[in-house]
Amino acid sequence: MSSVRRWLLFDEIGQGFKSLQVSASRPLVAVRLSGAERPVGTTEWLTYDEVVGDRLHVWNRATGLEHEEVCEPAEAFHTQLPFDLRAEARDLARDFPGSTGRGPVPVLLVTERRQNGTVEHAVFSCSRIRESGMLFSRIWVGTHPTGRPLPAVVSQACEEGKSLHERFSDESAQYRQFEEGVEIELKFTLLDDPHPWVIASDLARAVQRRELEGFIPDLGTELQRWSYEQDTFEILSPADKAGYVAFMRYYDGTYIVKYKFFEQDTLRRIERFDEGVVLEPEGFADYIRSAIKDAEIRALPHMTRTRFDVNVESALTGHFFGLEVDEVRAEGRVLRQLEIEYHKSRACHGVTGETMEPELFRLGQEADRLLADWGVRAELGYLSKLSFLKEVAAGTMAPTAS
Repeated sequence: MSSVRRWLLFDEIGQGFKSLQVSASRPLVAVRLSGAERPVGTTEWLTYDEVVGDRLHVWNRATGLEHEEVCEPAEAFHTQLPFDLRAEARDLARDFPGSTGRGPVPVLLVTERRQNGTVEHAVFSCSRIRESGMLFSRIWVGTHPTGRPLPAVVSQACEEGKSLHERFSDESAQYRQFEEGVEIELKFTLLDDPHPWVIASDLARAVQRRELEGFIPDLGTELQRWSYEQDTFEILSPADKAGYVAFMRYYDGTYIVKYKFFEQDTLRRIERFDEGVVLEPEGFADYIRSAIKDAEIRALPHMTRTRFDVNVESALTGHFFGLEVDEVRAEGRVLRQLEIEYHKSRACHGVTGETMEPELFRLGQEADRLLADWGVRAELGYLSKLSFLKEVAAGTMAPTAS
């Protein structure tokens, strides 16, 4: 891996936000981060404790470098963000007070990768601020001769990557979906009786410690919990609707109706939902027949499900996945699984759908490694809840002691 330098740029929080402006006379403050030799990808996650630099540059946007300071040893720099609790960190607001009185904050991150007399720059916009850190999303990549001033690189990136820069200033507009309406999911069936909360907690801790190479937390939804009851009907015909329809009871008494169409347990399955459905259990069958013409159906055992989701993002490719640990019970039988599901992708510069499936399998390898380290036996495959319920209905699965 070629050497990578990372510069965290402090400025007024203005560029990318349509009603805010940055004064051209304000300096651009750049801190070269130390201890960050990770590969360059589509996103960069920085915890507040990682904002430590070995060099400080102060740039005049018009005239060039005004001040350069070498920090030996490397120095912690305060971000002026509300979750940065480091009282000992250097306060840049004292040197560069902002118009709001809060001083400059991190707005961009620039990586430099030097090769054969040129520098490949990647510029990342601050796209999310959470208690567990800051996220920077790639808006632009370019190659320049060595020695090109940092403000010139940033100016070009913000102009040519303007649409992404503005997009990452809006938290609701940062994503896209590859293969809409298709569930893409690996499944590890847990062979012993590990508690799902223990596995999920350990996975969440491992993600926070960067122990899954190249995967970072989905900041803001790092860990989620779900619990519900479900009535399931197998679709026996027509053949093009093979699979099942499930009724999941919501807290307000309505139902979320889930349709999954697949001929066999496999990586990809068609999936769609009806939400806010009002009906009584005796109306389930009629509801299915009204939605699927000439449907032949079979009721399967009632089940309960609890699921703990550890949500991650690939910092290398921009794809989001769920590490979903669940426990399903039906008629005294128990199924425990770790599902690895593709969720969405961040609309970063250069993100494509071609990298999604390989990255899903790579995450599966990382999860498999951790399970083995923890002594948890697991079997990788595609065993569906439909197959589990059919085995329960057929009496081919022994009751579970626990």
